[in-house]
Amino acid sequence: MREFLLLVFGVSVLAPFSVTAAQITRNRMRWLLLLAGLIAVGCGGGTPTSPSAAPSTTPAPSPTPPAPPPPAPPAPPTFTGTVTNTVTGAPVAGFTATVSGTRLTVSAPGYVTRETRFGATTVDLIPEAGFELAFYRQFVRGAMDGQLYPNFRLMENPSIYMEVEGTKGLSAPTAARLEPVARAIIPALTGGRLQLARWETGPTPRTPQPGWIMIERRDEANRCGSALIGALAGQIYLTGDLTGCNLQATLAHEIGHALGFFHVDRQGYLMYPQIRGSNLADAPTDLERRMAAIAYARPRGNRDIDIDP
Repeated sequence: MREFLLLVFGVSVLAPFSVTAAQITRNRMRWLLLLAGLIAVGCGGGTPTSPSAAPSTTPAPSPTPPAPPPPAPPAPPTFTGTVTNTVTGAPVAGFTATVSGTRLTVSAPGYVTRETRFGATTVDLIPEAGFELAFYRQFVRGAMDGQLYPNFRLMENPSIYMEVEGTKGLSAPTAARLEPVARAIIPALTGGRLQLARWETGPTPRTPQPGWIMIERRDEANRCGSALIGALAGQIYLTGDLTGCNLQATLAHEIGHALGFFHVDRQGYLMYPQIRGSNLADAPTDLERRMAAIAYARPRGNRDIDIDP
């Protein structure tokens, strides 16, 4: 043991060895104590320390779920109705229809494009053959007045009241000759869509009211008659001095105004301006009938070429 301790602590084994037993004992005790301390230090002895807490770890964030895909855009609205010929009523093939907002536009080769409201289930198109836009603008939209008005067609069968034998009345025989004119001209200028609802006469004037056309006498120089154009409460004036005026033709012309039509520049046509001594037409021409039927196939307020309100 002594040799071991001496070797451990670097003490040479060749040093003189002349010690007493008591010294050996004391030296042995010191080395034993020193060795015990070293063993205690090597074995974890010494001042105890508190155990360190385990290092805290921040939990990993949960993975963010992928964003849902954007909703598919709604399918654009489409027209699923039928398209017909305005004049003949026959189906139209090869048409195209587009929707923009609340408006529907329908076109087809050989037809006038029409714009109307979305939601229409049936759309009719005007054939280009036989359609004269310049004349239509005169007859239906008042181009001779220097501007274009909307379609002023009436919306219901009109009734007529003629003042007879009163202050502003015509004679009873005159009224009897004019009633058949009114009954014939109204369907002729509306494509057969409207008829004369009622014909009444009386000695007193009536206040204008919707659905009625009031006829009375009013003397005007160089004029056979006049009328409000397409008024819902209509009014027609016929001159009292009938010299040089064809009364039946004049009434037919003024009823044309009351139905919503304007003057045209073609002599011999019903809606040519009527003046005293002129060769008045007492019936519409074929072109006037066609354009009138087209106008009455459209809602009031339609504009050209073919745009519905």
